[in-house]
Amino acid sequence: MKTAGKILLPAVAMVLAVSLAFFGVGAAITGTMPPWRDSVGDVNHTEKITGRYLVEQSAAQGDTLLIFGSSELRTTEISTHPANFFAGRRAGFQVDIIGRGSCQSLIHALEIAASGDSLRGRKVVLITSPQSYVPEGIAPDLFMANFSPQQYLELLRDDSLSDEVKVYLSRRVAELLEEYKAMPNASPVDPAIAALAAHTANPTLWSGVKTGFLAPYYAVRRQLWDMKDKVSVRGILEEGEDYPAPGELPAIDWAAETEAAVAQGKAMSDNNDFWMLNDYYTTYIGSRLERQKDRDKDLTYSQSKEYDDLRVLFTVCREKGIEPLFIHVPLHGPWSDYTGFTADRRDEYYHNVWEITQEYGVRTLDLTGYEYDEYLMCDVMHLGWKGWLAVDKALIDYYYDR
Repeated sequence: MKTAGKILLPAVAMVLAVSLAFFGVGAAITGTMPPWRDSVGDVNHTEKITGRYLVEQSAAQGDTLLIFGSSELRTTEISTHPANFFAGRRAGFQVDIIGRGSCQSLIHALEIAASGDSLRGRKVVLITSPQSYVPEGIAPDLFMANFSPQQYLELLRDDSLSDEVKVYLSRRVAELLEEYKAMPNASPVDPAIAALAAHTANPTLWSGVKTGFLAPYYAVRRQLWDMKDKVSVRGILEEGEDYPAPGELPAIDWAAETEAAVAQGKAMSDNNDFWMLNDYYTTYIGSRLERQKDRDKDLTYSQSKEYDDLRVLFTVCREKGIEPLFIHVPLHGPWSDYTGFTADRRDEYYHNVWEITQEYGVRTLDLTGYEYDEYLMCDVMHLGWKGWLAVDKALIDYYYDR
């Protein structure tokens, strides 16, 4: 015991000294940070996904609606995309788009769980993509591309989250880290984070000793990540700009907006019969069209880990006092028919997600009944001109509690 004390006391003293130094540096960094800028919300910066500071600052704005999504958020060339439609607070509020490809339910659950009180009681929009509901759920390498150890350490400190949520998230983190390490050419995984996730998911006496010994490391790393987060976003905030707010909010002529959306859709998809963006069709389909016939005849979304990840995402929102708006995105009906992903199997996926939204009482914009509508989608999986316009209208109703 005397030997352990001789080792432990200097270690504790060192951690305290380092923490005090970090606290001073962190306070100096925070005190000189540029303010939030409107234009930052229009770009899905990686730092919004892997950090905490930008989301905290966005949530602190009284007129910003946060949208958590995935690769559909990058289609900003479409005029009805929320970043374009709501530019300049057209309807009295801004949007902040958060997410990129493979930001699936688990990634959003981890980020919202790590948000402390910044999102508590706020309005939040959630979008998940149909292609996420493959049997395995999120792939290990795609998970690692968006996983934030900073967020994981932070959510474990949040007493407002239930043990059930922390155990589920830790179990998924632990298993995905293990699967990732087994992949060829995998980058190194922080063994301390992997150990903490495994212990939280399935604690044992030995894992408790090990993670207890690593407690100073976690404390130091958390502060380092916090400082790194702030430093990495400083330039984003400095280059951002604010938009002048309109005086009297203009009335929105939805019929005219629909007409304009269809006109743009026609102009941007005139090289194919599937209402897909010209560049997308040329790059990914084009000369390979015949080879795509019936390629998905064995595809099914009937069973997927993504369904339980969606449940925990809704649970995290509930425990944070968030009543989200969920966007239920359809598949491209004609294209799915062509590739052999039949309507009955698509309906099974639609119903599975719908049942979960009903289970949690989540407000939902269900677009799955419009999968054959022209210009609803802009490619095989992402919302297009009319799809985004339907979302825009729903965002206004949600923001103003209509």
